Amino acid sequence: MGFLSKIIENDPFGSLSKIIVLFLIISLIAVVGAFFYDFIKNKKNERKVSILERAIKDLIEEFRSLELSLSEQKKILNDYKYTLERLDQEISRLADSSKEESNITNAIRMANQGKSIEEISQLTGMSKEEIEPIIKFHGK
Repeated sequence: MGFLSKIIENDPFGSLSKIIVLFLIISLIAVVGAFFYDFIKNKKNERKVSILERAIKDLIEEFRSLELSLSEQKKILNDYKYTLERLDQEISRLADSSKEESNITNAIRMANQGKSIEEISQLTGMSKEEIEPIIKFHGK
């Protein structure tokens, strides 16, 4: 403290100006140092952001290729679905025709035995309009 009081006592106005100038120089050095430190941190952050942007672009491309692959798989599955529905319809048609043939065969056999339209209709479940031609051609 004695050193500072000696400087101020000899030339108080000049000493105060020297202290202010010294304070301004130290402040300027601190501000420049802070800007430089901030500049370096910003450069590092820019590199990290660019790396993240590239990673995001790569992920987007992967998702797009996955989307294309899944859409192709969806088309294939829709084709299989269509094929299975067609097969199901064909099986139903064949089953219906098999039942009809069985009913027709039974109706013909009953007509040969001499049964009436009502009896054949009750046993086979066929309509009277279907049974009449059978009796006409196969009945006794």
